Amino acid sequence: MKIQLNNWKIVNLNLSSLENNKRELNSFDLKSGNFFPENDNKAFGVGFNIDIKDKDFDLTIEALFMFSLDSEVTEEFKLSNFPKINAQAIAFPYLRAFVSNLTLQSGFDPVILPSINFVKLADKSEN
Repeated sequence: MKIQLNNWKIVNLNLSSLENNKRELNSFDLKSGNFFPENDNKAFGVGFNIDIKDKDFDLTIEALFMFSLDSEVTEEFKLSNFPKINAQAIAFPYLRAFVSNLTLQSGFDPVILPSINFVKLADKSEN
């Protein structure tokens, strides 16, 4: 089975400068998941929601990544590690680079998101 990342896009973005209300501690929250479009049985998607609270700004991002397969998505594939772990690991570096470039080009210190262990994240969400 061949799997390919077809496209991705930012579907929601909110960047708010704190101006005079700078905070002491930064925080980063990541939620992710996968979905299977009803109208395309050879595709699936991965979604990310990121919430960053930096000392200078708040940033929320919702991003979708679409993958295609050369055969139909089966129930076995849906339950496998690929959509839950591997696809997210493939997609996340694009989002990580986007956040770094966005913050830098917006006049802030660039935010470099941490590397994520998607195996542990999947295990954590199952428990």
